[in-house]
Amino acid sequence: MGQVLSCNDYVIPFDAVVKAVRSVNPRRVLIHAPNGFKHLYTCLEERLRSFSIEEVYFSSSPGYGACDIPVEEAEVLKTNLVIHLGHGEYFLQESTGIPGMRIVYVPVYYQRALSTDLLESLYNTLKSLSAERVALSSTLVESLLKKQVSEYLARKGIVLYDTDKPILGCLYSHVVALESKADAHVVIAGGLFHAIGLGLVASRPVIAVDPYMNRLLMASNEAHKVLRKRLYAVLKARESTGNRVGLVVGTRPGQYRPTLSSYIERLALDKGYRVYKVASSYLTLDRLIAMDSALNLDFYVVTSCPRLPIDDLADFHKPVLTPGEFIMLLTGSDKYLYPW
Repeated sequence: MGQVLSCNDYVIPFDAVVKAVRSVNPRRVLIHAPNGFKHLYTCLEERLRSFSIEEVYFSSSPGYGACDIPVEEAEVLKTNLVIHLGHGEYFLQESTGIPGMRIVYVPVYYQRALSTDLLESLYNTLKSLSAERVALSSTLVESLLKKQVSEYLARKGIVLYDTDKPILGCLYSHVVALESKADAHVVIAGGLFHAIGLGLVASRPVIAVDPYMNRLLMASNEAHKVLRKRLYAVLKARESTGNRVGLVVGTRPGQYRPTLSSYIERLALDKGYRVYKVASSYLTLDRLIAMDSALNLDFYVVTSCPRLPIDDLADFHKPVLTPGEFIMLLTGSDKYLYPW
């Protein structure tokens, strides 16, 4: 792994930072991380002192993925290097970013081993499901723990199919591709966010292993509840007599998807919808309420992040759909399509 920083329960590979700093030779640096990793700021900053950097800024903005970098802060501060902690580079990004601004994506790995009790509980749960073959996945942060889980379950006679890359909140196709071989999915990640995303499109049971709370969660149960709400949102939009749709276009480089937005707009126009484009760098329920008060549209399609309609905007009084859900509406399909 080369040079690493050990920060409490986390390991941060430092080689990418060293390479970027030597290449860019920045006067100012902006460090950005999801809220859960902001406690690592000081650990990283201590090592940055060894370089001739005049100013280091710490971003207070939340971060929900590698697609969600606050480049507008870096532009105002005139920082020519942004260090993002916690995610690998977002390979679905269409935009080339900001000219003259370098973003280096620095993974963060959780290294505290899972307890034997938790591993035994996982094995017993798989036995109760008669799951002899398991698709094993994790986010990038928990990827070091996959080896521990894999070795433990292999000793118990479980056949493991490991994913070749981490899961994202909007990307599960490489995990679903293993369903023909596996009887169940095991997802190692904090909470249910990632496991629910998989559960929306998986036909096999999904078990979430939460290393931070030291517990197992049957994510399939929660995913089915979410799925029912999503199908209702599609039905509600399908039954709407109005034809005015708000197309939300993300403006951060990782969430600006012109190809997808143009495709959705073309489909909508072909079906007789009137399309109103709404630009948003950071969409919240309050912002959507304000826009709807101004435009009074019939429903919305969010192209920036498919998890926004599912997790943040589900309580809005009008349907807010993912791109996949809008395609379901147009085609009359009842098969759930996620995300695009």
